[in-house]
Amino acid sequence: MAATPPPEATTFAVLLPITSRFSRRPEDCLESLSKFADSFLKTTWRDTQSPSAQFRCRVYLVIDHDDAFLPEQSKAETVLLEKGIHDSTTLICNQPRGHICALWRESAERAWRDGCDYLVPMGTDVELLDEGWMRSVHSEFASIAAAEGVAHGTGCVAFTDTTFPGMPTFSVLHRTHMDIFDGKVLPDIFVGQGGDAYLFQLYRRFGASRMIPSRLRSAVGGNGDAGCDGHTVDWTFEVLDEGTARLEAWLGPQARRRLTLDVVVPSHRVQIPYLDRILHLKSSPTCSVMFIIIIDDPTSPNVALLEEKYGHRPDVRICVNKTNLGASQSRNRGLRESAAEWVHSLDDDVIPSPDLLVEGEQAIRAHPNAAGFVGNAQFPLCESIASTAIRFAGVTYFWDIATKIAQDIPWGVTANLIVRRNVRDGITYDPAFPKTGGGEDIDFCLRKRDFTVGNGGEGFWAAPRVVVTHPWWHQGQRSYWRFYRWAKGDGALIEMHPQYTYLCGAPNGGEMLVSSVIFMALAVAFGAITSNWSPSFVALKTIVAIFMGNVLHDIYRHVWQHPERVKDMKTTVHGLGWILAMMEGAIIRIVSESGRVVGTLERKEFGHLGRRFDWWVGRIGTGPRDEERQICRETLVVCSLILALLLARA
Repeated sequence: MAATPPPEATTFAVLLPITSRFSRRPEDCLESLSKFADSFLKTTWRDTQSPSAQFRCRVYLVIDHDDAFLPEQSKAETVLLEKGIHDSTTLICNQPRGHICALWRESAERAWRDGCDYLVPMGTDVELLDEGWMRSVHSEFASIAAAEGVAHGTGCVAFTDTTFPGMPTFSVLHRTHMDIFDGKVLPDIFVGQGGDAYLFQLYRRFGASRMIPSRLRSAVGGNGDAGCDGHTVDWTFEVLDEGTARLEAWLGPQARRRLTLDVVVPSHRVQIPYLDRILHLKSSPTCSVMFIIIIDDPTSPNVALLEEKYGHRPDVRICVNKTNLGASQSRNRGLRESAAEWVHSLDDDVIPSPDLLVEGEQAIRAHPNAAGFVGNAQFPLCESIASTAIRFAGVTYFWDIATKIAQDIPWGVTANLIVRRNVRDGITYDPAFPKTGGGEDIDFCLRKRDFTVGNGGEGFWAAPRVVVTHPWWHQGQRSYWRFYRWAKGDGALIEMHPQYTYLCGAPNGGEMLVSSVIFMALAVAFGAITSNWSPSFVALKTIVAIFMGNVLHDIYRHVWQHPERVKDMKTTVHGLGWILAMMEGAIIRIVSESGRVVGTLERKEFGHLGRRFDWWVGRIGTGPRDEERQICRETLVVCSLILALLLARA
């Protein structure tokens, strides 16, 4: 005969909504209930029926008031009795259809008032797989209490759902939670989904969220987010903050509040070795970190490998876009998936320093009112002319801007950028920018800074000790296309932020080249019609003069005018290679500027030709604008002189 648990046994309340509404036949819901009961008895017998039993269980069957099949003759209770589950209660709830969270609220409050100790949300689609889950839950709550110095019952313990590994889809609570929140298990904003994720994130802020190895299988999913589909209701701002404040006030001196930081990594290439380094980063005990990987290539064969390796970790979310969305929308999805106070954006191919998260936390705690923090994105030693040329071109100048100025940095690259997330500012990355990136980080930072400062906060601070190393693109092999595309996108900033633009007064290398190429095309067409090729030769010589003039002026700037700017460049290239790198750097710069012109033409923003965007947005005065004007004027003069010499030799 099975033993009866002692009167002082700990009571688990299983909250079990059941409906016949969505079954093919009304009787199907009872078959599902029967299967659930089998798995329940199999996994709880030792805890509830053995001579050493210390737990008891009460099942709360939650039925809609307008269910035409179940209320009649207590059919569901009869199934449980036949299976040997004698302690059950039927609740007939009058809630709107589909409002599953309202059913949780009503049944949880009833169980709390009945004196139950633990609240276990379940579904008839659930199959419990591991014996001893009651012991595991109770033990985990004891572990939380000991580790965090809080009363037993403070926290949230989730099962391991094999349907959605790593996702908190069934969160067990203690009656302490109901005491804290006056008998309400979830805020009223929750209707159908999201409740489990909210509870897990709420207690995460105090180090009291855990996931136990005890497994279950869910055909549909709990009242949490099924996979990475975003939050059904937007609870990650005020709702979560209000719950946090209530919990912190109740805990009082016991509260050990964590700083919450989510690392968001969009990845199209899904390079496992790079992601390994990121996912092995460690934070301090006072910071709770989750990793959100947004896969932007659903066809990548590495997705399955990544999920197999990390999908079981509760601190890792791997979300796969259905189609290629691009950099902006993938980062936006990462922001939506996050419930942390701060988000640390990383590129998927950076090598982070081992103390990246610790240094990031220290920066945040030093300036808690900041819009964000610009990390230090370094490059390896330049060991080729091609990589040295990229440095000379200036296209990576802002990557390590954190080492150059300390506060109110205008913007930072998303390869290593920390931003505040827990403020409802409506600021996201603009999908108008190219999928491959180019300008979206600048636009995002400018709007983020303006909102934060306008609401009494601070701008972006430098975080020079938050270091990542970005490898040279294409393993250091020569490629200009990336810089062309970047500039093609960031040219849109002129239209978006006209207050940070200015007229240059002279064309740059890209504007000269694009206009000359157009002239060349017209001249060739003219020659094909008239057999007069003289204009074509003039156009060709103009293009040659443009390249020669820009190359010579760049060499002059680097060697004579401002040698101090390049003397500390980390490179092994010297002598003739040094000069060749300067020449190639000029070509990269022209290609980049040409992309900006082409983008302007494609967007039909003809009035912006000749207008420049101030990358410093006025933070350091007019110096950068004045220097750009001077460079363009001098380069135009040099190109004109060379063209005159070439034409004179005709």
